[in-house]
Formats: sequence, structure tokens, C-alpha cells
Amino acid sequence: MKYAKHIVFFLLINLIIVFLTIFLGNLTRKLELSNNSKNEKIEQLEEQLKINKIEYSYYNNAHYLKKLHDIYFSYEETALENKIVDIKNISNFKNNEIVLINLISK
Repeated sequence: MKYAKHIVFFLLINLIIVFLTIFLGNLTRKLELSNNSKNEKIEQLEEQLKINKIEYSYYNNAHYLKKLHDIYFSYEETALENKIVDIKNISNFKNNEIVLINLISK
């Protein structure tokens, strides 16, 4: 019985250590979940940037503007090519209709 006090002391220390490791494990799990969600958001933003770069490269093309017009406007245009103007000629357009601008000069 002379070791009983020492055994109880070490059991209490071991219980404290077990509870501390469970607590720290729980905290690290929360941090891991937070980091995973942030990594997913970063990946989504990088994918959106790639899409935006592709759209910007297509935006500089007049054919792409025609396709966008077909997607967003349901009515048919008979002379859509007449409404696509260069930046130089935009001041000559006076009426309030939709004007598609071709940024690349020919």
C-alpha cells in the first residue's frame, strides 16, 4: 500500500493527459474542416478566373458577340452585322438601339 498514493497520482495525470489530447484533437479537426472549406473556395475562385480569362479572350471576337446576342435576346435580328461597329465609328451611331462593339479594328 505504500505505492497507492503514487498510482492514484499517475492515474489522475494520465486522465488529464487523455482529456487534453481529446480536446486538442477536436480543435485540430475544426481547423482541418475550416482549411478544407477555404481550399474549396480558393479552387472555385481559380476556376472562375480561368472561365473569365476564356470569356475575355472570346469577347474580343465579333462572332462571340453574335453568339451572346443570340443567347440573351429571343428575337431575330435581320441585319445584326450592321449594328456591330468599331470604336472609331461609335460616335456616328445616334439612335438608342443596342450596339455591339468590336474592339479589334480591321
